[in-house]
Amino acid sequence: MTTSGLRTRRIFPLRTAHSALSTAYCILHTAYFLAAVVVVLAAATASGQDYRFGVPELQMAVTVQPDASVRIVYDITFNNQPGAHPIDIVDIGTPDKRYSLGQIKASCNGIASSDIRRTTNPDVKYGFEVHLGAGTITPGQMGAVHVEFDMPDRVYQDTTNAELASLRITPTWFGDRYVVGNTHIQVQIQLPKSVQPEEVLHQGLNFTLKAKPDQGTLVGWDWPADRLTREHMVGVSFPKRDLDRVVIKTKLDQLLEWFSGSAQARVVAGLIFLALFGLLFFRFSGGTGVSVFVVLSVGAVVVFVLSPALHLLALPIVVVLIGANEWYLSRRKADYMPPIAQVEGGGIKRGLTAPEAAALLELPVAKVLSLVIFGMLKKGLLRQVQADPLVVAIHEDLHLPLDQPPTAEKKRCRFYRQAGQKKGVVVHNYEHAFLSLLQDNPGKPVKEIDFGVPMRKLLELAAGRMKGFDLSDTQAYYRAIVRRACQQAAAIGDVPQREKVIDRDFEWILMDDHYPTVFTYGRPYRPIWTRGTTAGVPGAPSAGPGMPGQTSFGDVAASFAGWAENTMGSIASAISPGSLAVAQPAGGFLDLSGADRVTGAFFQALGKAAASGGGGGGGSGGGCACACAGCACACACAGGGR
Repeated sequence: MTTSGLRTRRIFPLRTAHSALSTAYCILHTAYFLAAVVVVLAAATASGQDYRFGVPELQMAVTVQPDASVRIVYDITFNNQPGAHPIDIVDIGTPDKRYSLGQIKASCNGIASSDIRRTTNPDVKYGFEVHLGAGTITPGQMGAVHVEFDMPDRVYQDTTNAELASLRITPTWFGDRYVVGNTHIQVQIQLPKSVQPEEVLHQGLNFTLKAKPDQGTLVGWDWPADRLTREHMVGVSFPKRDLDRVVIKTKLDQLLEWFSGSAQARVVAGLIFLALFGLLFFRFSGGTGVSVFVVLSVGAVVVFVLSPALHLLALPIVVVLIGANEWYLSRRKADYMPPIAQVEGGGIKRGLTAPEAAALLELPVAKVLSLVIFGMLKKGLLRQVQADPLVVAIHEDLHLPLDQPPTAEKKRCRFYRQAGQKKGVVVHNYEHAFLSLLQDNPGKPVKEIDFGVPMRKLLELAAGRMKGFDLSDTQAYYRAIVRRACQQAAAIGDVPQREKVIDRDFEWILMDDHYPTVFTYGRPYRPIWTRGTTAGVPGAPSAGPGMPGQTSFGDVAASFAGWAENTMGSIASAISPGSLAVAQPAGGFLDLSGADRVTGAFFQALGKAAASGGGGGGGSGGGCACACAGCACACACAGGGR
């Protein structure tokens, strides 16, 4: 027991010591934990600090220099708020970026700053940042910041008087979220020495100070208590006789300056541009390429944000392009021809009739139809019943038998071909449909008959005949035929011989834009199908209005030309809208529907991929706005001393 008791006595103190150590260890760890929490909270509090200060006073002194530059001196008093971030950097806004960092002098409470950089504050477009260093203004303290620097090219030619110079300027300001209270703002401008007080003019805001010290006239403005969170623009005009130069600003420069500073004008101009650009784009592409338009529009917006000058220039450019595009669209020949399987260098397709050649040349479709009607009248397949409006009837020998169904194409073609052989003329394949349609509409004026179906057949046959030939060479060949026909007819002085030449080349002459001069030269021309009768022939002495005959009356010399012109114009209504649609785009010069299909497929695939999952993020930002409205404003959104 003794041993046991000794052991007991020996063990007890050890257990007691171990328990004490454990307790101390726990207390120590708790202290460390609490200290860490305090440090973290302090750090969090410190990191949550923001700039918050008052600006009791701001004085801006501007001195006009002979080279059109100005010397700007700031004296700004800061009152840093308790618990706020130390004011270690002060941003000073400038009108542009042409200041020289090496010439800037700055100090705080008399302690010079040796670290001055171009601003990195996103709220300041142009400016520099002064790192105060040892002059940092701590929370709850006040500091006086002094800054001096030059800005070149700030004195402009006054636009109202050639003898005056102009200067507009505003002191720097700070973000509303940083500034506490009001500021006593003073702006003074020292003018050249010879300028007299009575020669100085303000630009809207009257002076509160005008004096004549030894250095020259001094003008100033004073705001005893105002928020330093916006511009305070002032302007002065004065004689420029002491200046070596002034900056000349054109009307265009002034417009660009105003446009750059007006967010509302830029937004309105942007919307107008997008509307005009949409009109131009879709007229050019025939309504296709929506995806391309969206991409180009987004790109244009980005460019306009970066460059107000390009934004302003884009408006007249898009207007000019719209005018050019519409002009070309209006002058472009109607795309009524179906696609032609041509071969470059395949040679000239000879043997086409005048209507087929006119279709290949894409002459107005009314003229093509007129050539068909006049050609059948010339061959005797039709006879003229009435001149105005033109009414025709097919020859009795070409009347289809009553038991001949109009849909029996082969039998109908054989019938017309045989009837033509009996008359000694050729009935072309494309004329069959015209003859059948005219037989079904007896006594009806030509302009009231819908020739859309037979005209489409004519166009398809003409396009089919061009297979394997060169289209451009063929078009040039038939243009030469038209030109030669007119020249030959005009060159013949003998009246009977000239009439024979016109009879032979009648349809080709009609294809020329100046055909009336051919028909009205010398004795008036009378078409072959009207000779030998005066009934219903315009211009004949014994009949009412109609086509001219071989008369001695000079006042009817232009009768046929005028009648033909009016008749071809009225025949335009004989083709229903859309009846000649032949797989052509709705307009424009470029088909971008393929890009729409590719883009649609891409977004469809993207949507399917996004359906299985997704993610996202976000952010926010803010800042004040700096609007330099004058030609020499020194403005800033300095972020409240950073």
